[in-house]
Amino acid sequence: MGGGGGLLGGVTNMLFGAPAQAATPDYTGAAQQTAQGNLDAARAATAANRVNQVTPYGQLNYTVSGADPYGNPTWTATQSLSPDQQELYNYDVATSKGLGQLQQKGLGYVSGMLDQPFDTSKLAKTGIDPSQSYQDAYMARLAPQINQSREQLDQQLANQGIKLGSEAYNRAKALQAQKENDILLGATTQGFGVGQQARQQGFQELAYQRNEPINTLNAVRSGSQVTGPQFVNSSQQATTAGADYLGAAGLTGQAGIANANAENARTNAMMSGLFSLGGSAMKSDIRTKENIVRIGIAENGLPVYVYEYKQEFKDDPMAGHGKHIGHMAHEVEAIAPNAVFTTSDGYKAVDYGML
Repeated sequence: MGGGGGLLGGVTNMLFGAPAQAATPDYTGAAQQTAQGNLDAARAATAANRVNQVTPYGQLNYTVSGADPYGNPTWTATQSLSPDQQELYNYDVATSKGLGQLQQKGLGYVSGMLDQPFDTSKLAKTGIDPSQSYQDAYMARLAPQINQSREQLDQQLANQGIKLGSEAYNRAKALQAQKENDILLGATTQGFGVGQQARQQGFQELAYQRNEPINTLNAVRSGSQVTGPQFVNSSQQATTAGADYLGAAGLTGQAGIANANAENARTNAMMSGLFSLGGSAMKSDIRTKENIVRIGIAENGLPVYVYEYKQEFKDDPMAGHGKHIGHMAHEVEAIAPNAVFTTSDGYKAVDYGML
């Protein structure tokens, strides 16, 4: 408005104040409330997961036993068995204890076996000389048969008139000696086989004696044991998030900004009529106006009004339809008489370009 910068600032700040600003949400408080809500939800979910169980095998009960340093409740799970299951459990403990003792004893046997290698000195002997006892045993059993065979040969030679030392006599004695050697060889061979078999059997017995504690230990260690009852795990309650206070605060802030923008737009729309008068002259005679409402004072000290022109002036080029914002001519004349003039129809007007 020519010199109307003051009027613009005054109307903006004094009449309507500074443009509305949305209040800044308390994001810190909202975040704290959100965290507390999440914590409360987690506590509720934890409590929902603690489902007491009652089964034919026994019971599983949850109780709050205290609180941690952060105030969260601590829980205790107590499992109690039915009388039959408790008896089976006692058997299980006793069996496990007994098996443990047997294992310890078996380890002692095995350790002793490992510290003492096989003693082969007492095994049966093999070979010609070592098995002589077996050969002698066979020869002792065959000696009567050999003696009888010798006597029969002597009697036969005598009956045949074969003289001692003759060729026929020596040949017959050689055949007899060969038979006896065959018998001796058979006894020796059989005695060797018996000795070998006895030695092998003795070795197997020693191996059995060594392996028997080990086998027993393995059997004890792999033996089946009574198992205790298992309770069914209850389904886990999904964690529920707390109230989204932070999101709510953001939406509140957005709504405040929208309201402020709307209010500023309304104020700008109302002021546009006055701001557009910078180089124009308007009929400001109070006699041409109606529905007059004072809305403030400009920086130049002039009151500012919202008004409408009377019906007979609405079509006047220096007036118009709808609501307008401006001054009253007689008040402008008191402080800026040069800005006021009288139109040809006798009404006063204000040249806003001179304010």
